[in-house]
Amino acid sequence: MNRHVGRVTSWLIALVLAGAMPTLSISRAQTSSPPAQPVIVSMIQLLSHPEKYEGQRVLTRGFLSMQSEREYHLYLHGEDYKYALMNGMVLRLTEAQHKQFEKLNLNYVLIEGTVHAGVGGHDEGYCGEIVDVTRMEAWGTWNKVPEKH
Repeated sequence: MNRHVGRVTSWLIALVLAGAMPTLSISRAQTSSPPAQPVIVSMIQLLSHPEKYEGQRVLTRGFLSMQSEREYHLYLHGEDYKYALMNGMVLRLTEAQHKQFEKLNLNYVLIEGTVHAGVGGHDEGYCGEIVDVTRMEAWGTWNKVPEKH
């Protein structure tokens, strides 16, 4: 009889553990959140209220300037770059990104990154910066525009 009780107890424990395993994997899957989708925003919105997008991933379009001194900016228009107006955001790119995106210099681009309002030092005067850039591609009438504006 004791052997029978022991065997039944072993089976019950095995069933309880087997039943708990899917629950454990579901709860683990629910706690790990998928990467956040970027907020699609215009440069005008970013320039007007950069603090509203502080720490958020954004997708925007602008005119890319990559100077030889490793100064990177995203301007509202090409004219803002041409006439040295500060209607833009500072970009923080790595050396690898500089090489990867160099061919896009002085063109309009679609860019995804994280916004930080306000910058200081050499870049004082710009309203913010875009860091952790994960996407940059040529943008124009020949490119697909995101569905949500």
